[in-house]
Amino acid sequence: MLNTKLTLTTVFAGSVVLANVLAAKLTWLELPIMGGVAIPAGFVAFGVAYLASDLLVEYHGRNVAHDVVNGTILTLIISYLLIWIAIAMPSAPFWPLQESYVTTLGGSASIVLASIIALGIAQHIDVSLFARLMQRTNGDHKWLRNCGSTITSQGIDTVVFVGLGFGLFPLLGLGGEPQLGMQLVSIIVGQYVVKVGVALLDTIPFYILSRRSPVSPPTETG
Repeated sequence: MLNTKLTLTTVFAGSVVLANVLAAKLTWLELPIMGGVAIPAGFVAFGVAYLASDLLVEYHGRNVAHDVVNGTILTLIISYLLIWIAIAMPSAPFWPLQESYVTTLGGSASIVLASIIALGIAQHIDVSLFARLMQRTNGDHKWLRNCGSTITSQGIDTVVFVGLGFGLFPLLGLGGEPQLGMQLVSIIVGQYVVKVGVALLDTIPFYILSRRSPVSPPTETG
C-alpha cells in the first residue's frame, strides 16, 4: 500500500528543488488581454508542490505539513550549496561547457535568497489557510480550500519573490539589474495570473487524489 506521507513529502521536496533549477529558463506565454508574459519555467513544478502540500494537510494534518515545509527549506538551502560547490570545482581541460553550466545553475544571490524567503512565507501560509478552511467547512467544499489557500499563498509568494529578487536585493548589490515601478508590477501581475491558472487546474487532480481522505481534519493546536 502506498505510504501517502512519505510519497507526498518526497514529491513536495523534489518539486520545489526542481522548480528552482528549472526557473533558470524564462518561458513566454501569450495571455488574453495581457499579451506576452515572461515567467520562470518552473511554475508547473511549483504547481505540483502546492498540490502535494495541500494533500499532506488533507491526509496528515497541518503540523505534519509545516514540518515538511521546514525540511524542504533546509533541503533547498543544501541543494544550492551543493550546486555552488560543483560550480567552483575545476573543469576538465577538454570540457568546454563551464560557462553554460554556471549560467544555467548558478543563480544570483538575489534570486536564491528571494526564492528561499518566499517559499518559507508562502508555503506556511498555504498550509495554515488550507487547514483553517478545512475545519471551517467540516471537510466539505474541497475546491474552496484547495483554490483558496493556493491562490492566496501564490499571490504572496509572487509579490515576495519578485519584489525581493528583482527589486530590493539587486538594489542592495546582491546581483541582477533592479526592476522598478511598472516593470516590477507587470512581472508580478503576469506571473500571478499564470499561477492562478495552474491553481485552478490542479483542483481536478486534487479531487481525484483526495477521495480517500478523512471527512474532517484531526484536531490540532498551533
